[in-house]
Amino acid sequence: MEEARYEIVNAGEQVKQALERMPTEIAFRLRTSWPREGAGGNVITWGEYANISTDCPVVDEIVWQTELWCPQRAELEELARAVNRAMLTMGLRRVYWGPVKWEEEAGGCYHKILRFGRKVDKRTMRLID
Repeated sequence: MEEARYEIVNAGEQVKQALERMPTEIAFRLRTSWPREGAGGNVITWGEYANISTDCPVVDEIVWQTELWCPQRAELEELARAVNRAMLTMGLRRVYWGPVKWEEEAGGCYHKILRFGRKVDKRTMRLID
């Protein structure tokens, strides 16, 4: 148990794979940073939002954020549902479902933020709570 106390939970590869494999007919690119010069199509960005110690030394809380950038609102909404299914299938819980916004800075596209998280037992790397 002592060694688990010093572990850091990293679910990056699992999150990436879940997003790459999510069933959808809508084409998208997966990136780790927002499309500064315009999305140029549908883009999903993803990254670790929080990795927090808890009162229990062998339990961390993780939160992953996905952001959707789409020129068409209907495609954004469909991709949001697909991301939701993919992340929930991993065992994460949705902790934030942001509003749809129009973003001029990203080349004129719709934008939505979704966050998913859970507590993790660092001894087994299993999701708990």
